[in-house]
Amino acid sequence: MSSRAVIALGIGQCVNWGALYYAFAVLLLPVEAELGAERWIVTGAFSLALLLSAVAAPTIGRWSDRDHGARLMQLGGYAAAGLLGLWALLPNIWVFYIVWAGLGLCMAATLYEPAFAVVGRAHDDPAARLRALGIVTLFGGLASTVFLPLTDALVRAHGWRGGVVVLATLLAMSTSMVHRIASRGSRGSSRHRSIVKVQWTPIQTISPGPSLSFLLLAFGFASLSSAAAIANLVPALAERAVTPTMAAAVGGMFGLMQLPGRALMMHGRFSAPPLLLLAGSLALQAMGLTTWALMPSVVSAFVGIAVFALGSGLTTLVRPYLVYTVFEGHQTGYLNGRLAQAQQVARAAGPVLAAWAVTVVSYSTVLALLGVAFAGLAVSSLLRTTSRRAVGGLLPPLDVSTPKTSE
Repeated sequence: MSSRAVIALGIGQCVNWGALYYAFAVLLLPVEAELGAERWIVTGAFSLALLLSAVAAPTIGRWSDRDHGARLMQLGGYAAAGLLGLWALLPNIWVFYIVWAGLGLCMAATLYEPAFAVVGRAHDDPAARLRALGIVTLFGGLASTVFLPLTDALVRAHGWRGGVVVLATLLAMSTSMVHRIASRGSRGSSRHRSIVKVQWTPIQTISPGPSLSFLLLAFGFASLSSAAAIANLVPALAERAVTPTMAAAVGGMFGLMQLPGRALMMHGRFSAPPLLLLAGSLALQAMGLTTWALMPSVVSAFVGIAVFALGSGLTTLVRPYLVYTVFEGHQTGYLNGRLAQAQQVARAAGPVLAAWAVTVVSYSTVLALLGVAFAGLAVSSLLRTTSRRAVGGLLPPLDVSTPKTSE
């Protein structure tokens, strides 16, 4: 896969995440005012989108395993642009929910998972695959930094409906660009191209042995903790007498703080066994949260948040690298979808669970407990790097065959 194609794919991910995920935070208040609905009703549509995205993720992964990842992103991108346009033209609560239900399915088809499948199938060399994944996630990590202020500027200049129309236009243009450059610039490996027809074992017969369970736990817990930390950042820092304005500024920098680790992993010399990278990313999050929780000064809290964000950014990159390295030749797209499904559900649950926990204990205690759990997962991942199960055989062999040609 050419560098130009990888960069185009990364830019597309930045636009997809920005328009479909991050822009909602800015649109929430003006949409609430126009619809005259309570806030929980408005945010419920976004929660519905996340839920449907989680439900669809394994199916999208299966289609990606059949080499349909690029086509899924194209169809999902154009459908999302059309749905956003429909929402702007017919702004009522019923259309609002229908649109965001559809956008949830579009999220599953356009965000990281199918892009990871395209990259994974196009690279045989693990170091080259890691660099390509690093570029894609590096651009994706810029989505909040670019689209939060951009959406705010669009809403102030054109109103929320005009802003949504511009976002829809950008999404359609980005989808077209990715299709022209990334899809045509992808040179799938001969081995991956030969694995086109997969005889799927029914889901219930795929035994998710201890190793797959561990991956679901590790990545799900990382997403839960990240969502909980971001959603509760302002009140948690208020315990240190940090003003809401300063806390919001730190939260706005969270996305940028995730980028250095991804950029570092793009260099081939830093490639390593995927479970070792997972252990490192979990350890960074453990150190970040415990520093934030146990050190009393405000500066220590900011340093802890930065370290936690660094580890969180690495975890996003490690997931596809691990799946396409450890499970190579298996149902990699489906497995990525399973992990994404667990992450989406955990991401939705994290803020609520953290908010409930602080009714019993302080934020510092919650953060410390999360840090201890991360440390345990990091140690477990490190131990698994020396296990034979860590380098293969995490799932039972599947019946994977090339299609027969008729004579």
